[in-house]
Amino acid sequence: MSEQAPSSVDLTVTRVANACVLLELDGHTVLTDPRFTERWYLRRGEPLGLPVAELPPLTAIVATSFAANHWDLRALKEYQHKDSTPVYVSAGMMVRQARALGYRNVEQLRWHEKRELAPTLSIEAVPAGRTLVWRNNAYVLSSGPTRVFFGGEIADVGLLERYRTRAPAVSVALLPVNGLRPVLGPPLVMGPREAVAGANTLGARVLVPVHDAHADDPLSLIFRRHGSGEDAKALAATASSGLEVVCLPPGERWEYEAPARGA
Repeated sequence: MSEQAPSSVDLTVTRVANACVLLELDGHTVLTDPRFTERWYLRRGEPLGLPVAELPPLTAIVATSFAANHWDLRALKEYQHKDSTPVYVSAGMMVRQARALGYRNVEQLRWHEKRELAPTLSIEAVPAGRTLVWRNNAYVLSSGPTRVFFGGEIADVGLLERYRTRAPAVSVALLPVNGLRPVLGPPLVMGPREAVAGANTLGARVLVPVHDAHADDPLSLIFRRHGSGEDAKALAATASSGLEVVCLPPGERWEYEAPARGA
């Protein structure tokens, strides 16, 4: 019997706040849904895992939605590598905003469009519903056999089911878990049950919860939390899918080890 190749670290994840995550794939760094600063009406509800000043030169910045907790214009203004960092967004207004802040390479990536970020790293925009009339994006980052699904502002598991009919499984899924919804109205993002179902639909080995904390601020009078990452972890533990749920405190760096070939 031939020996199996040892496992290797293909991906690291550092959660910053809300759905803001620093992803490292094959030596490339991608920042999702920038969220660093607070406003009087919109608090983080958790510590900041990494200040803007400590960000490395990024391979790309991607944003799923124009909502302030996914598209922090104050923080983007302070980032030091605007000239060299591509930015991929879901709406035309976000393109204009980023360019006004000094970013030169900004593009609205429409659903199903793909781009090569580096010779060993690609990105695809995936349908993630809408905020009012504006489209939200999810993104799939692929580097060799490692595929990462990031959905910062998504509520409908059906969208993931449709994506999966035309695409291979992902390794790791980052999905919202707090089920945020207005007092009267449908959920804005997935809750724990939807996140676990969505990760399983995508064929993921690991679910990393995002969009989890919710602060006691003026907006909390209108938008209520319905679940947490720990709830998702408990749900997955009772299922037979083998899904691992990794709840990351802000600032903690987690390494994903790809399975050994032949495993």
